[in-house]
Amino acid sequence: MANLLEKLTSLLSVGGKTAVGLSIGTSSIKLAELSQKGKVWKLLRFGSVQLPDEVVVNREIMNPVALVECIRTLTNQMQLKNREVCISISGNALIVKKMTLELEGHQKKDLQDQIFWEAEQYLPFDISEVVMDYHLISYSNEGKAEVILVAVKKAVLESYMDCVTQAGLKPTIVDVDFFALQNLFEVNYPANPAEAVALVDLGASSMKIAVIANGIPIFTKDGTLGGKALTEEIQKALNLSYIDAESLKTGEREGEMPQDVIDLMNRMSENLAVEIKKGFDFYNASSGGPPISYVLLAGGAARMGNISKAVEEAVGLPTQVMNPFNAISYSPAVFSSDYLSRIASVAAVPIGLALRAGAGRK
Repeated sequence: MANLLEKLTSLLSVGGKTAVGLSIGTSSIKLAELSQKGKVWKLLRFGSVQLPDEVVVNREIMNPVALVECIRTLTNQMQLKNREVCISISGNALIVKKMTLELEGHQKKDLQDQIFWEAEQYLPFDISEVVMDYHLISYSNEGKAEVILVAVKKAVLESYMDCVTQAGLKPTIVDVDFFALQNLFEVNYPANPAEAVALVDLGASSMKIAVIANGIPIFTKDGTLGGKALTEEIQKALNLSYIDAESLKTGEREGEMPQDVIDLMNRMSENLAVEIKKGFDFYNASSGGPPISYVLLAGGAARMGNISKAVEEAVGLPTQVMNPFNAISYSPAVFSSDYLSRIASVAAVPIGLALRAGAGRK
């Protein structure tokens, strides 16, 4: 998937000795910087900043001034020197669709025109409002082509790029959260072409599922259920600030967990697990792909201590939190193992984007 969204910006990542990924979520922004020596990647910097309420809603930017300020704050805190970054798009403004086409006259050179012509039936908005790209998976002598189509609303794409640029950064590559997770998975986990693996990102206001088989995202699903609702319930129940409620949810706050919070967490874990199972059921019924072998969780809500068990019981598959540091090294003088354990799930997408930035530089 290395070249999948370069045409969205018509830019390439060139120069610079490090690779930087910037993930803009609905509750926070996260930034990761990597270096590469040979085939080994190393984490140099990681940081995050909480976003004020209503800055990004349903992955669309509502308050660009506040977002620009938060990006500047984060880059200044991290003393970031490399200003070239890979960012990502997700949410309702994005369409990712696997398509099989029968080319008339077996003309491969006409592939793009046919893809874009057929894409109109899948788009919930006018084709003049979107930017599209595709990745060719396979092409047969009989003129059958398998492709992955990516389309994003032009206004949303431009709003992200404008904010990043105004913050003093250069968005050289635009990727997709699904593919960032795949980048991270492929670097950190051994590949088995015969099996499918489900990567599930549990964010603040979304749940993204990508099923990867033989290096291809053969199924993707983006839902609206996320962990922010649980944080707000904890906040109301215990009269806490949002940050304190989030710390309590993720186990970072000291002290015994109140039973009310445990009950709320169990209910949210069950709800998330049910939604994940629905996504898997749809995949099994419609995709024709290989059965899922195991599940890897990422995102802020994946830090809830009981979520892996709840998902495993619901879907009947081995489940664990994705570890970005299986194969990505780090300096123990800079990052403690406890710190890396705490950030592992939320670092998945920004590190995946940084890997994409590094790949684009070659």
